[in-house]
Amino acid sequence: MAIFMSNQTNLTSPHPAGHIQYAFDMLLSHDKMISCKIVHPKVNNIVFEKVNSTDQFDDKWLMTVHTGEVSSIKEVQEIGNAIKDIIVDTLAFTLNTKIGEMRVVGYNLVPRFGEGDIGNTLLAFEGIGTGKVGCSKLNNNDIREIQNAFLSMPILKYTNLIRLFRHAISTDEPIVQFMLLYLILYEIQHDKQQAVDTYVMKVAPSTPQSVSPRPHKSEIMETIYTKLRNEITHRTNVPYKTTRAEIINHLYEFRRIVRTAIKKTI
Repeated sequence: MAIFMSNQTNLTSPHPAGHIQYAFDMLLSHDKMISCKIVHPKVNNIVFEKVNSTDQFDDKWLMTVHTGEVSSIKEVQEIGNAIKDIIVDTLAFTLNTKIGEMRVVGYNLVPRFGEGDIGNTLLAFEGIGTGKVGCSKLNNNDIREIQNAFLSMPILKYTNLIRLFRHAISTDEPIVQFMLLYLILYEIQHDKQQAVDTYVMKVAPSTPQSVSPRPHKSEIMETIYTKLRNEITHRTNVPYKTTRAEIINHLYEFRRIVRTAIKKTI
């Protein structure tokens, strides 16, 4: 009878720990595991590791969310899926890099006392190679910035802007990326075009400016970014290809300006 009761108690007690693992693509390289803490009652830490750390051309990464006590695999999945998106948003924003979709590739539970091993459920890890592209290497400052970002992740303000930034830099179409970035800056500057330009000139004083073609009582200057935005939205006299080419030339710097603006809000 005593043994029976002990087994029943064991079956209803929580598992000491669990984990869920995701695979994703990121064009950055690091030869060691990166462990990060987050403020979460159920998560012990998050570990990032490159699948093949010796291959600088490989862009396959793994992220493992390690939990504390959990009742089931379902709870592990719920914890991981609840924080996955903000983790991706924060990582993409912190490193200013495109991150591919995260896919679950495994999960497991640590056995309760007296239980046997619990099988690790793995999903197929699929990848399609389309060519070799060298990955930039993360340095110690990058690692510290990632770790600090995850510690403050739950109290980030304007998380929707960070998510929008991630979606912007994830698209390969320069006009879509540019318009999303301008939307972020426009929102931060309270939907005022002149406030956008004032901010741009403050953080990047060498930004090209020109007189707005709209009729005004006095000349109003606009930055290259506002000029390009207006060409896309309502200045149809400018050839689309011309505007697109100019956007490509200025996109990297504009991305830096918008990222700086977001950082000042969080």
